[in-house]
Amino acid sequence: MRSFCFAGALAVVGALPLAVAPGAHAADMIEPYVQPAPGTDRQWTLTVGGYLMATPEFAGSSDYEAAVRPLIYITRADKLSRFRSFNDNASLALYDNGIFEAGVVGKIDWERESGDYSALHGLDDIDYAFEVGGYAQWFPADWMRLRGEVRYGFGGFEGVVADFAADAIANINLWDRMIFSAGPRMTVASSGYVDTYFGITEAESLRTIAYDNFLPAYEAGGGIYSVGVGGQILKNFNNGFSGSLYVEYKYLVGDAADSPIVVQNGDRNQVTAGVSLAYTFFLGIQ
Repeated sequence: MRSFCFAGALAVVGALPLAVAPGAHAADMIEPYVQPAPGTDRQWTLTVGGYLMATPEFAGSSDYEAAVRPLIYITRADKLSRFRSFNDNASLALYDNGIFEAGVVGKIDWERESGDYSALHGLDDIDYAFEVGGYAQWFPADWMRLRGEVRYGFGGFEGVVADFAADAIANINLWDRMIFSAGPRMTVASSGYVDTYFGITEAESLRTIAYDNFLPAYEAGGGIYSVGVGGQILKNFNNGFSGSLYVEYKYLVGDAADSPIVVQNGDRNQVTAGVSLAYTFFLGIQ
């Protein structure tokens, strides 16, 4: 399942901490993961770029495809050093004291057209889905972040999805300093989500016979959807540009893992990996 995660309209990681101002580079203004002191420049900045990734063709697929996802992030300069992860979804803080942050979050899930994949022939198409909800994150230490998101989805599916992540963050003295982060992941989803993407109705099951792709009827319930781990390496190139290498591993569990879509035609091991490149500059407004 491909998804575009718009931030700031779009706040996902990779929104790597960099900004360029007349006569100064962002690296001269901020240090990674250090809370800004009062009076730090509060000009708005814009980060633009993109992700190039290898990702499963659909949720539960054993086959992979290349995909491109835009990276757009808007924030004030004194927030550029705040850690963000590749799997963060679009969010807007309503409360932020520098250690604890909470606000609204959103995500758009790409449509799934079954005719595009032989493993899904005979199944219904799934339309775009829109997820909105809230998030909270806490820095119990400057090297650790805990984050949770709870979103309600409508459109392609109707239900609740919750993501939980912990990241350890470290500076590594390699190639003029890079930032490394890694930690566990878990997703919990209601039956409305899991059954949409992994369930099979009686009518769909009958249609799969005509495509020589028989999938028995299956009703999927909610619960823990996946567990896994993610990590990334971020690099500030000190010229306004930043980049990253990232990988996220999910292990499907529960009714999603037991679906015939996964057991017969897919894989419960799901990996997304790729690179990003972004450029950050001041907008000149406060």
